[in-house]
Amino acid sequence: MARLKTVAFNSILAIGALAVTLAAALAIDSWLNLGLRFAIATLFQKSIQEPEPIMYVYDNDTGWRLNPRTQYHRSLSGPFFGLAGLQGYDARLRVNSEGFLDRDHYVQTHYYRIAFLGNSWVEAVQQEFGSRFAPLTEDYVHDKSGGRKVVEVMNFGVSNGSPAHSYGVIHSYMAKYHPDEAWLFVTAADIRSNTPIDTQPPFGGTFVYADAAKTELRDIRFGYVDPPAYVRAQRVKAMGEGTVTDAGFAHVMTAHYSRERDPTYDRVWNDMRMVMGLIKRTLDAQGTRMRVVYIPPRYEIDPVLWEQWRRQAVKGAGRELALDPAESERRFAGLARGLGVEFVSLTPLCKEKGPAEMYGDHFSRMGHHWVADYLARLVIDTVPESPKTAPRREAP
Repeated sequence: MARLKTVAFNSILAIGALAVTLAAALAIDSWLNLGLRFAIATLFQKSIQEPEPIMYVYDNDTGWRLNPRTQYHRSLSGPFFGLAGLQGYDARLRVNSEGFLDRDHYVQTHYYRIAFLGNSWVEAVQQEFGSRFAPLTEDYVHDKSGGRKVVEVMNFGVSNGSPAHSYGVIHSYMAKYHPDEAWLFVTAADIRSNTPIDTQPPFGGTFVYADAAKTELRDIRFGYVDPPAYVRAQRVKAMGEGTVTDAGFAHVMTAHYSRERDPTYDRVWNDMRMVMGLIKRTLDAQGTRMRVVYIPPRYEIDPVLWEQWRRQAVKGAGRELALDPAESERRFAGLARGLGVEFVSLTPLCKEKGPAEMYGDHFSRMGHHWVADYLARLVIDTVPESPKTAPRREAP
């Protein structure tokens, strides 16, 4: 014990002496300007200059998209995933020259061409390229029709996107390919990223109205379309009390599954109506057929998850609510019907196969195959024989 005390005392004494010496040296350095402080400060410096990959970039045409010609690596794993039936993944995908997880396409083609548009369910970074429903649909159409039907499927999915972002994709990227059809995949989460009430520039769009009453859109612009110094104040003023915070949007999502009226939700859904109408008019002008495909999130299919979601919504509202997991699909189906657009639902398929089979992080690997099989059969039943007899389109 005595030896330990001696060591401790000597250590404290040495540290104290060093501290006094350093303080004296720094004082002399300040007086004589010897450069000691700089020498000490840079003694263990580390300088790094290196390129770093950027996955997602702001885009003035779409708000947001993948960085072109980049390899995307995404994985999810855990040693105890099996206890809850969770599925891990480890995928590497290459982004094409335009910023989408797809191969590059020729501008001209004599095959029937279908463009898939939507959010992360369509972009599908969780699966390897050949295990995603967009390229699988193309393969299945050919195989299941015995080669009678051939389609070229283009994937324009953008994670965290919405129909508003898909309009930007249509306008700036898709149009030059003149697809025969454009399938817009929608899900409940789209109502949030679609509206400037919640998702403002530069990621969200700036609505350009066709009339003073703001009942119809003429365009959607992305990026900082006005000087940033005062544009935010202008937008907040324009949004008025409709602007909501991250926490405040929960009641809007709740209203999406309820028949009760909510003024903020009514405004959000009206934004969806106007955006979908703009997309329909844009595609009509291009001679492209539009279909709307509904993707149900897992909690709309899984009764256990729905009950958890419902209880959380009721707790947030502070009162009992009449909520229906089928209400989201009904709303989108009614909107498509009002536009005269064919509506396709994946809900029956997801219910038939079951949530454990269909879902992982988004769709599971088998879920992608089942969706591709379902869509391929629809294509085979509704598109012409291939190749088309029409002449090749000229590049714009």
